[in-house]
Amino acid sequence: MRKLELNLHDTHAGIWQDNANDPTFRKEIFLGLLKHLGRSGWTITLDEEVRKCYRSLSPSHRRARKGNLLASLRISGRVVEVEIWAETWQKDNSNGHRYDFDKLSRLDYLDRLRVDLTFRRIARWLSSLAAVKVKDKNCRPSLVAPTALERIAQRYAESCHTNKALGRPVCDQPCNSRSADGGTVSHGATVWFTDSKGRIGRGVAYYNINNMWWIAVGRDTLRNQASFEIYVSPPSDLRAKRNERERRRRLEAEMSSAVRAHNFRRAETIRNILFGDQPLFRIRSSKNDAFYGSNYSGYTSDTARAGLYTRTEAEDEVRRVPHLLSAFDLAGKPLVIPTDPDPVV
Repeated sequence: MRKLELNLHDTHAGIWQDNANDPTFRKEIFLGLLKHLGRSGWTITLDEEVRKCYRSLSPSHRRARKGNLLASLRISGRVVEVEIWAETWQKDNSNGHRYDFDKLSRLDYLDRLRVDLTFRRIARWLSSLAAVKVKDKNCRPSLVAPTALERIAQRYAESCHTNKALGRPVCDQPCNSRSADGGTVSHGATVWFTDSKGRIGRGVAYYNINNMWWIAVGRDTLRNQASFEIYVSPPSDLRAKRNERERRRRLEAEMSSAVRAHNFRRAETIRNILFGDQPLFRIRSSKNDAFYGSNYSGYTSDTARAGLYTRTEAEDEVRRVPHLLSAFDLAGKPLVIPTDPDPVV
């Protein structure tokens, strides 16, 4: 049985074979792929540009179309290449949309799904003909690869921490299973977590190492999260987003943009949403000679981009490192922070 490698990057797919002298590669893979795409709804035609300028190469080149999507297919030696693009975005490259970078992110949402579906169908079709190894630089769920549970089993088989009797690692420290809501995370139990966008998700927890747990979500998705990020009971109001930090960072950035654009009415509206009528301050670090960014993250020397903090937040942070930090109101006046009274002995 032949061995193939399917390399995916952006909207490009390359089907590689080690043996460059295989006379069946063209018939079974290249021509077979054209028939497979034709059955999937793609219209296959000659590449007229190649036919006009390089007639001898025309048998090795084809064009395809499906809705908004355009594709170029060619065979060269031991590789068959497929490149997909559309003409639905404002092109950057004067030679055409095909030559723009990051084409996948430029596609419309439904067209991105169609590209993903096309690559999945190609992978499944190839796996029926040969042993296929997939290398996907787009970091999406694997096309012909193991499921989430199969990947966990593979990690367990390779881990030196696996208990040979149980076939998996064992969490023997209570602190490594302490959940965000004060419970205990159990191997194989249903748990809840917060994703990168602040949405609550649900999956099944499997112990990894230290306080890290695998969470299998659906068939293919696998997450690796700390126990203090996991809930053993459903959080209240599952539809609410837990994205306070991201929300504040985004709104502060919008407020700064409004100020720079002299749209002061919009800036005032955003300020009222975030802070109400509270006085605001900027925190400056003498060590970095710069102001804090939003949410205590990063530094900037631009006051328009500096993070904004309430009096309580500014006082608490400056008290933490008083020899390096200071706070100023928006007019540049230093914030005088009262010293804590000496404790009564």
